[in-house]
Amino acid sequence: MNNLYSYYTQIIFLTVIIVNHFFEIYLRRRQLKCFSKHLASAPMEFSEHISVSDHQKAIHYSSFKLKFSITHLVFDAVVLLCWFPFRGAQNLYAAIPVEGIHREVLFLISFSAIQYLISLPWNLFSTFYIENKFGFNKSTPKLFASDQFKGLILGAIIGVPILYAIIGLYLNIGEYWWLASFALLTAFQFLMVLIYPTWIAPLFNKFQPLSNDDLKVGIEKLVKNAGFEAREIFVMDASKRSSHGNAYFTGFGKNKRVVFFDTLISKLTNNEIFAILAHELGHMKLKHIPKSMFISLVISFVGFWIMGNLADSKWFYTGHFIKVISPGVLLLLFSQAIPLYTFWFSPIGSWFSRRNEFEADAYAAKETNSDDLISGLLKLYQHNASPVVTDSLFSGFYHSHPPALTRIQKLNALKVETSKGLS
Repeated sequence: MNNLYSYYTQIIFLTVIIVNHFFEIYLRRRQLKCFSKHLASAPMEFSEHISVSDHQKAIHYSSFKLKFSITHLVFDAVVLLCWFPFRGAQNLYAAIPVEGIHREVLFLISFSAIQYLISLPWNLFSTFYIENKFGFNKSTPKLFASDQFKGLILGAIIGVPILYAIIGLYLNIGEYWWLASFALLTAFQFLMVLIYPTWIAPLFNKFQPLSNDDLKVGIEKLVKNAGFEAREIFVMDASKRSSHGNAYFTGFGKNKRVVFFDTLISKLTNNEIFAILAHELGHMKLKHIPKSMFISLVISFVGFWIMGNLADSKWFYTGHFIKVISPGVLLLLFSQAIPLYTFWFSPIGSWFSRRNEFEADAYAAKETNSDDLISGLLKLYQHNASPVVTDSLFSGFYHSHPPALTRIQKLNALKVETSKGLS
């Protein structure tokens, strides 16, 4: 029976690798076709805000990245085939010269190191060719190398102890190791939310207190009206790496802070910044963040439960072309193979995320001026060279935010409803 399960699992796994990658290429081609169709000009709803040249720049930029990603997808498929059907992962495990828990950890570290080296040329090309070509990259080779080095050191300091802990639980506490591992990883994730703003983020960027008094007073008022406290409002030196703009909330409990990219501050008016901040506050006010965290915990719990039930199933390992039953191999399979199966559920996550975005927009339109939110969003699309047109199927799989046209139309509808309510 194990051999039969293994055989069918191999067929399913190979099919998923091939079908997924072909389908993702198909989605990208649909998006490219949509871009080509709308290249001449943006939809009339955007004509007053986005010039033809800016619209065409966004189309060319995104088209170039999509074509690059198609090549990358083909490469990724070949790498997956090499790791699993062609026994690369099994051969790597056999080559590890130590035994016991150290072998499991070293196997996973070796796999991650090889994957990192394989992906590095793609990252270099993306940063220093594509982003340079369209005028977004501000990073230097020295800064890029520094970021990579810090990321690797930080990954080792954090990741290696976590691997030792999870594999140690697998080897020592019996059938409920998965539950203990889930609890450990959950506690670690909450710890990271707490320490990231003050300990980790400053390793990569400088954070200066907001010096614009008018902007600071307006932000503090918005935050207070939402019933929150932000300990500090910071401006981050994002411009040293890229000219893209953004803003975000970070931290947990009383450790919340508001962070603006310096590239964003320089492009938007104060009222537009207030409106975009109100949108982010809407996520917090409407408890989108704790709800998302809860859903994430449920999914994580189910994943660990499945992992615990499959831990000793020989057919699961051989079905993914590895004849070794071990905790290191189990963690590898769940990190590399399982996402291929769950890819088809992506539109569900996108739908929930978009619903949250619409609700946050409605909150911002109520707390500020919807015209300011619309103009601020359109400036962000323009500044980040984000196309305002998209293929619906592509967007359904990949975009956590609603299409620009739908979003603007809903905001305009809210504006009409508000004016009717006041009349």
